[in-house]
Amino acid sequence: MIRILVYTFAFFQFSYFTADPDLWGHLRFGQDIWQQGWIHDTDPFSYTAHGNRWINHEWLMEVSLYLIYNSFDSTGLLVFKALLGIFIVHLLSSLYFARSGNITVYLAMFALIIPVMAPGFMTRPHLATFLGLALLVTVLQKFFDGNHRIIKWTPLLMLVWVNSHGGVVAGLGIFGAITAVEVIRCYKTGERQGALLLKYFLLSCVAVLINPYGYNLWLFFIQSLGQPRAISEWGPVSLTDFSHWQYKVLALLFVGTFFMPHKKRIWEIGVIVLAMVYGFRHQRHTVLTAILIAPYLLTHYARWWRWDFKPYYDRLSNHFHWAAQTVLGIFIIGLAAMQWNQYAENDFKIRVDPFVYPTYAAQFMEANGLEGNLVVPFDWGEYMIWKSPNSRVSIDGRFRTVYPENIIEMNRAFAYGKPEGLALLKDFPTILVMTKRYEAPHAFMEKMPGWQKIYQDPISKLFIRTQASMPDHPLWKRIAENQKKRNDGKRFIRVNHPPPWAFPG
Repeated sequence: MIRILVYTFAFFQFSYFTADPDLWGHLRFGQDIWQQGWIHDTDPFSYTAHGNRWINHEWLMEVSLYLIYNSFDSTGLLVFKALLGIFIVHLLSSLYFARSGNITVYLAMFALIIPVMAPGFMTRPHLATFLGLALLVTVLQKFFDGNHRIIKWTPLLMLVWVNSHGGVVAGLGIFGAITAVEVIRCYKTGERQGALLLKYFLLSCVAVLINPYGYNLWLFFIQSLGQPRAISEWGPVSLTDFSHWQYKVLALLFVGTFFMPHKKRIWEIGVIVLAMVYGFRHQRHTVLTAILIAPYLLTHYARWWRWDFKPYYDRLSNHFHWAAQTVLGIFIIGLAAMQWNQYAENDFKIRVDPFVYPTYAAQFMEANGLEGNLVVPFDWGEYMIWKSPNSRVSIDGRFRTVYPENIIEMNRAFAYGKPEGLALLKDFPTILVMTKRYEAPHAFMEKMPGWQKIYQDPISKLFIRTQASMPDHPLWKRIAENQKKRNDGKRFIRVNHPPPWAFPG
């Protein structure tokens, strides 16, 4: 029942309803791959990087997400990510209970580990890396516990992982580091497990080359790994406040194990230290650290903390057992019901918040047939790829998989209102500009010669090149034709009904 409680808590924590900014793009890309039967090798969705090489390292996961969405709508996506998270918790739980039965340590540790993992559980292809790492951890831990046959699954795991998400770099790196340490150790001790590890690591290295780009995918990973990313989830964990406090507690608990007398594996310490450092440097890596550190902390604290409430509980009467289990059961049902009610309030759909995404602006564009090369904020790019399929965007969440560094910097400069960002308007055939209403671009666009504002709402503004600056452009001809058809003297229709809040918005 304690395990059920932990799984229910995981379900509660992993059920985040708001749409991820890149979800629309992932579904669109997966749809194209599924329907066309091939993967784009150049970019068809932007105009600033049109025709550039596109390294889509997430293609298999995008196809999977699209098939789930196509069959079960966004409800299926919510269920998928919740079940995947619970399965990861199940893998880590099973590892622990194969070694120990201390319920107190189990409950306390997962009360910290699950909230650290939870922020990563958006509906995105990086879920494949969370699952891949959990499976790799399970395989390696069982291998070192004596089940040597299980290592045979690693090449297949790496084959699926490399086609699902770029986080395979971390998986192969961890596997390689552990193999190197064990090969050296076994060479000195005469043990044979080092040779077995080396064999399946090398087979895994061959497996990761089986992808649409071959070794070029790994050249891309090498080139992009050291590049900075001006994205919030790539920011550091602050050491001066109470944010990410569960992660900081896990770090302190890890340090505490150094004072315990129990034998430790050298490779495990090394991998966790590296993961901890990356977790503090980049918030998105805290999830990976939590998965890596879970077996280690659970095992060592179960050995050190001998007290457990279960032996005392077992001595009590059957009537007390029934009463305690009833109370625990009611609590579990209540927690599950609370989360179920949240699903019901959202009609079991992913929510598209109109104060986060430009749903009203997209509706206005659709009603008036406005489409063309569109400057758009970074985190609205893939939303507009989905909502305006005949438009091309200036930037989107694919980032360095498509866009050259100068284009990324140009869009960033535009977003911050810097003069060099104006090259988007001068050097490219930009027709439309969508800005966030309270960010820098909207202010200078109001005064920009050759541009006029045609729409605004509480979060966005839309600008178009004036008819005088491009009198023969097809877009203005279409606007004039629509105006004649309506015969109301107005150039643009004002849409009054609110867009749906349920995905896709």
